[in-house]
Amino acid sequence: MGVIYTGNGTYCYSDSLHMSLLASGADKRELPGPGFLECLTTMPFGNTYLRLEEGPLVFFSGPDPDRGLRRALGALGWSCDEWYGGSGEEALERLREAVEAGPVLAGPLDMGYLPYNPEAAYVRGVDHFVVVLEVIGDQILLHDPAGYPCAVMDAAELLEAWRADAIDYKRGPYTLRSGFRRVEEVRREESISRTLPLAWENVEHDPGGPVAYGGPRALRMLAGDLRREMPPVLVGHLTHFALPLAARRGLDAARFLREACREEAAGILEGQARLFGEAQYLAVRRRWPEVAAVVERLAGMEEELAGLLRG
Repeated sequence: MGVIYTGNGTYCYSDSLHMSLLASGADKRELPGPGFLECLTTMPFGNTYLRLEEGPLVFFSGPDPDRGLRRALGALGWSCDEWYGGSGEEALERLREAVEAGPVLAGPLDMGYLPYNPEAAYVRGVDHFVVVLEVIGDQILLHDPAGYPCAVMDAAELLEAWRADAIDYKRGPYTLRSGFRRVEEVRREESISRTLPLAWENVEHDPGGPVAYGGPRALRMLAGDLRREMPPVLVGHLTHFALPLAARRGLDAARFLREACREEAAGILEGQARLFGEAQYLAVRRRWPEVAAVVERLAGMEEELAGLLRG
């Protein structure tokens, strides 16, 4: 495509990881940017369709950002201490101790309980990640990559968000990562080669239901939904989050695969990015049958991508 996209995006865990590694001594000349880190998480690869009681939901991504962070750290040759579970009092004590030594990557949080975000009431149940900088008495200072540097909130408010009751993939409440440290020297090419098999695993991943589905089937199930009456929650999810994020991920993943000398696969992902952009235009105008046709084209491209990555 020629022009590299830069701008706002919803790469909260990759942006938070980037901030955490830089603050922990990573060489800013060598540390990849958030777009490359996003690919190391493998989240730009794959699809996830959820058939929930309150209505369907789709993510044009791998199934688990929490696992994605571990994958990215392993690909880079870094490690960290992880902690989750326990009571709120235990979580705050652990946070106080950890932040004395360096940045703390906290999440998933429930974005709908972040009081400094004026849109919080509209994003209840959305997962999010932030970097905690200081704990001063009962007040938390943090960098929120959604556009809120030096944000402050009360400890009780953080605990409500950090409990993440509505985030299904979490291993437990109050997940934090701290003590970021390099454990081996890994060249950029090696990071890519470690990631490619896991990216293919995401593309192929399909739990088979009855709640979660993946792969091209997830896209075809979405196309079926788009030809029926659209739930308002799905409309907002697609137009405000899932479709624009998928377009950005497609562009970053295409660059990643070109660097891996997988030119044909990169071309498919770039083509998908353009289709996600087209779907966004149509979805905002509520032209759902046309969106469904675009999603079916995406499913066919996803099958082709799986074959290329497998080879």
